Amino acid sequence: MILPNYNHGLLLPRAARALLAQERPPDEIIIVDDGSSDNSRAVIEGLACSNPKLRVLWNETNRGAIPTLNRGIEAATGRYVYLAAADDWIMPGFFKLALAALEANPSCGLFCGESLLVDGLTNRPTGVRPPARPAHRAGPISARQTEALLKRIDNFILTNSCIFRRDCIAAAGNLDSTLGPFADGVMARKVALTHGFYYAPQIVACWAVYPASYSRQAASDLDQAKSFLDQIPARLAADPAFPSWYPAVFAERWRFATSRLALDAEPIDHERVMAMGARSQLDRMVLQAIWALPSRWLARVTTLAWLAMRLRPTSLVALARTALARRIGPRSARPRTVSPP
Repeated sequence: MILPNYNHGLLLPRAARALLAQERPPDEIIIVDDGSSDNSRAVIEGLACSNPKLRVLWNETNRGAIPTLNRGIEAATGRYVYLAAADDWIMPGFFKLALAALEANPSCGLFCGESLLVDGLTNRPTGVRPPARPAHRAGPISARQTEALLKRIDNFILTNSCIFRRDCIAAAGNLDSTLGPFADGVMARKVALTHGFYYAPQIVACWAVYPASYSRQAASDLDQAKSFLDQIPARLAADPAFPSWYPAVFAERWRFATSRLALDAEPIDHERVMAMGARSQLDRMVLQAIWALPSRWLARVTTLAWLAMRLRPTSLVALARTALARRIGPRSARPRTVSPP
């Protein structure tokens, strides 16, 4: 298990406790500190002294999240790899469930479950991801089925609820640091498109969302958002693992995702919505008319509906089916509060 850390000395023990408390514990936990300047060194050394399964690697200078993860992957010796995050944590039973599924389905390149979104400052649950399930029953999904799913929905493979086969990560070329916050997602999709994956529709991890997180900052900065709109589809188009149609679909989904975050800003970041969401003069005219509405709530909702119709980021039927399944599913699958380990 790879646990990168940069200045998360306060949160690191929580993540480590959740890993060590698993019913089927990891064979090794590799903590890679990325040149932290807080009290992380003292915290990590304390954890390592009391837990022989912990190995520690130190980056003398800050190298960034993806090079740090790659260093941990290259040092790993086990058959399976979990890419942890110091500010997230996992649920009891995750590893037992995932490894049993992978051992029973040796052709699958990864296991993926669901993540409970929590506010990073309060630990209050705010939602469940993925928003649209690839399946409503646990089971393997082939590479061909993965390609068909990606035409309708996306973002159903979440890194913090995934366990990978290490040889499949190596075959995919590890994480591409030039892809920034997309590196893990692109690698996961590549593994699934090549080997298929096993999906379980139950919550196995908690994803703590912070305003200054790596991925959210990339989506909230207009220059970065535009840069990724140019770079990522081009990289996907050059990779034969991805269908020829996927780069264009990815671009539309990225436009929608960045626009949605801009709509959540207070006040609405009209410049970012217009730059990323408007693809024609018609879009610009309609958005200007919507923003003239007297109600800010109505303007937000109507803008979102227009962009969803124009960019078609996901299947509305799949979203509705997933929402209904979660609403009528077992109460244990719909937690309203969460207690970190």
